Amino acid sequence: MAYYPQGCDDSISTHVCGTCGDELSRVRGVAFINKSYYPSVAADPENISVWSAGIAAGDIVVIPETQGEFDGGSVTLGQGYGDTEEKVNSYTFTLTYMDPTYIGNRDFYNDIKKTQSWHVAFRSETVLGISDEPCVVIPTNPVANDLKVERVWNVQVKWTSENFVEESSIPSGLFTCYVP
Repeated sequence: MAYYPQGCDDSISTHVCGTCGDELSRVRGVAFINKSYYPSVAADPENISVWSAGIAAGDIVVIPETQGEFDGGSVTLGQGYGDTEEKVNSYTFTLTYMDPTYIGNRDFYNDIKKTQSWHVAFRSETVLGISDEPCVVIPTNPVANDLKVERVWNVQVKWTSENFVEESSIPSGLFTCYVP
């Protein structure tokens, strides 16, 4: 009987080079996708009709304007075997953002922090990133000792996956304010 340990496939995808232009940073908008609706979005992330149906059903919540950053993941290494000292097991990803719509969102953040049933999507300049695993949402609502500083929700979103975020183009009109 032959023995085939995992990770023996040495083939990798082609590296792309020479693309024109740069992608500018900042987490400019965020959306939460219920894990029951995630397969629909993952199958066709650039289709605004899929997103609109999820929003209408309450399975997607869009926060159209944010300011924040995404750490790109911190690696978790596991025990290697044979001549391999370590191997990559997974990454822990952290997305932080500020939601400037402070008033009226207490109930939303109280509810979403209690569940791990939501994936996160976020946009930079032209690229939409979507987590392939549900996340933990950790909101805070600090008050600064400054008469000229606005109150915002400071939110940290975390998840663990062996994959980097799925990326696609942003569907036109997705990051607008939806009023139920």
